[in-house]
Amino acid sequence: MFGMIKLTILCTLLALLPASAIGSYDLGDTVEDFTLLDLDGNPVSLYDFQGDVILLNFFATWCPPCNEESPILENNFWQVYRDYGFTVLAVDLLEDPSVVAQWVEGLGLTYPIVISPDYSIFTRFPGAGGIPYNAVIDQDMVLQLSHYSFDEAEIKNMVELLLDLQPVDTSHGMLGDIKALFR
Repeated sequence: MFGMIKLTILCTLLALLPASAIGSYDLGDTVEDFTLLDLDGNPVSLYDFQGDVILLNFFATWCPPCNEESPILENNFWQVYRDYGFTVLAVDLLEDPSVVAQWVEGLGLTYPIVISPDYSIFTRFPGAGGIPYNAVIDQDMVLQLSHYSFDEAEIKNMVELLLDLQPVDTSHGMLGDIKALFR
């Protein structure tokens, strides 16, 4: 119940923003650098991860779908792809760092998390207006995928494409009935 009230307030606040403030990026645009503080108060910039494929995730601890997707981001993305030049950068919207730190500890999250004190970065993305919200940014800081909610298969396909990890069909090779290998 309390979460629904916060979600309603968030949506109402976003609706009050001028149209020009929402969605200033389009797919194919270069995402500008920003710097926010992590849970220990250290500055973290988006461009600290330039050269990696970045999954930029906007969330809040009170958001039930965010609570469902965060362990998936940890286990099915961060732990799987980080050694290939991939980063999950999660941006909490407007919460106290101590609240977020307890939430992170409870879920066992290890990917970088920063706190946004306002909606100025969030509202620059196309269709931003609800959370969870995910954007995939390529190695050159170009926005490749961006949408409200979480589509694990779509994000995985984009990440693997950008990391050049698309499965290669080897079923007709000398190795027998192997279905796929990574390049």
